[in-house]
Amino acid sequence: MRRFICVSTVFLILCSSYIFSGCSQKVQTGDLLAQFDKHVVTLEEFQSELSELSDREKRKYEGEEGLAEYLTLMAESRMLLEVAKEQGMDKEKDIVKQIEDYKDQLIVKELVKREVDDKVIVTDADLNQYYQEHLADYVEPDKVVITEITMKDEDKAKEVMEKIKGEADFAELAKEMDATGESFGPGKGSEGKTRPFSQDQFRSAQEFVNIAFALEVNQISDIIVQPLGEETFYMIVRLEERIPSRQKEFSEVEKRISRIVQKERKKERMDMWLETVKIEKSFQLYPEKIPVPPEVIEESATETTEEEAEETEEATVPVEAKDEQETSEEKTDEATEETEETTVPVEAKDEQETPEEKTDEATEETEEATEQVE
Repeated sequence: MRRFICVSTVFLILCSSYIFSGCSQKVQTGDLLAQFDKHVVTLEEFQSELSELSDREKRKYEGEEGLAEYLTLMAESRMLLEVAKEQGMDKEKDIVKQIEDYKDQLIVKELVKREVDDKVIVTDADLNQYYQEHLADYVEPDKVVITEITMKDEDKAKEVMEKIKGEADFAELAKEMDATGESFGPGKGSEGKTRPFSQDQFRSAQEFVNIAFALEVNQISDIIVQPLGEETFYMIVRLEERIPSRQKEFSEVEKRISRIVQKERKKERMDMWLETVKIEKSFQLYPEKIPVPPEVIEESATETTEEEAEETEEATVPVEAKDEQETSEEKTDEATEETEETTVPVEAKDEQETPEEKTDEATEETEEATEQVE
């Protein structure tokens, strides 16, 4: 249903600017792909519209089933447009205004594309230069891999530690407790073994992170007491692997760099071109002539009065009292920071993704959504 709505919307927009050519023409039977009332969809029309799709969209309609699905959407869209016209919706003022507004947006978008986007050329040399100038931005930090057992009960943690001291196999214990749902740490669901993580991750559990990074390979920690929000976790970890920092290769970050450089170049070109147009058109702004609503003026006057009152109060407060107020505010800030740090649970695997990875994924999803709309 979601795909139908998206694709059919595009068809409705495209079809709203013309009357179907199949209304009066005679069509060879072999060229007829769909019909309703006096309207038809021909093979030529089908192939023409299909060819205008992006490569991503075309891949959705490959093969016999895909082409049949596209034909269905195309014919249904035209049929629904005809129903809307029969009801006079194409002449309704609100709809006509929306169409005009959308048309204006399309025109401006195309103008910007021609004057800005199409004139920005980014070469491989440009990308390599950016990479060399920003090498520090593309360094993968030191990472570790650990096996962990995380419990919510201190007595249980002591019991497990006694087993470990008695030479019980740590990996087997972690595997067993993970399988029975008795372990709640970042290795949950993976037999207690985590994915590689850096010191900047698991910020709400820094005690655990600091100890994990201080261990030697195959060394097992003591019981780590890790407060987290309103709960306290008891963790025992073993360092499995230490991965040193490394410079990411250009090939690993090329797409990301390409997006950054393209965006920067387009902004530079847009700013320069826009200034040129403003000069040519004698562009002027007079924001000072905009009348300020009375209620805004009244609010500003009230705010000024309150500020003056606060300044007067401050002048009468002894120095010692001021110091106490500041200390109280500082304590509040510290408490706020502590609260923010405890909002991410230890067992949240998603936290192991770096901010860069999350940003990249969000950017790619946005780009995919944009391509679909276009």
